Amino acid sequence: MTRSRRLVFALALGLPALFALFSASGCAGALMMPYYLIYGTDAPAVFKDEMKAIPKESKMVVICRSNLNLFGSANPNADLAQSLTYVISTEMKDKKKKKLVWIPFSEVEDKFDEEEFNSQSFEKMGKALGADYVIGVEIDSFEIHHSTQFYQGSAKVLVRMVRVEDCETVIRQSMPNYVYPPTPVPSADLEEIEFQKTYTVRLARNIATLFCPHDPHAEYAADSDFPER
Repeated sequence: MTRSRRLVFALALGLPALFALFSASGCAGALMMPYYLIYGTDAPAVFKDEMKAIPKESKMVVICRSNLNLFGSANPNADLAQSLTYVISTEMKDKKKKKLVWIPFSEVEDKFDEEEFNSQSFEKMGKALGADYVIGVEIDSFEIHHSTQFYQGSAKVLVRMVRVEDCETVIRQSMPNYVYPPTPVPSADLEEIEFQKTYTVRLARNIATLFCPHDPHAEYAADSDFPER
């Protein structure tokens, strides 16, 4: 074993012990930096094996919908589908990223009228679009008002990924209620549509942890979208 390899090996073995020794004294953050440099900060996708099994050049589409009677800009369907498509398609590992084809949500909107969109199954919609897999998100609750004077997003969703060919549900996950930001922000400081779009992107990133690697520490900076509020 070369000297450089012995050094890396010793560091890898010694860091956990050093962390345990000094965490109580407030040195944990500094000690974790070389650990992250060696091991990285990304956690794997929750369903990494299922995503890995998707054949190359498969056509994917994200469809989000709700029965919450939300209209116009208050309806999160399009924004969430577009954000989720972007996050998953760009944050997958390079090899998998290059092997999948993503159908834009605009094609979904063009293909189905409102009645068809709300009544047809994800499998039937995927077949009509020529997709191999559908990531379907059913929005069970969606709220961006903490009170009349404050914004705070809250949503609960059921996520499925179905294989269109045989109508098999490959992934099914009921996500815990996602609240963002941790501290409500005054509604007088920004437009409602601005807040909703920011929250929707955060919600998309939370859902995307099912499908692609993610930084598990990102939520510690969850107030960063509103630094002066």
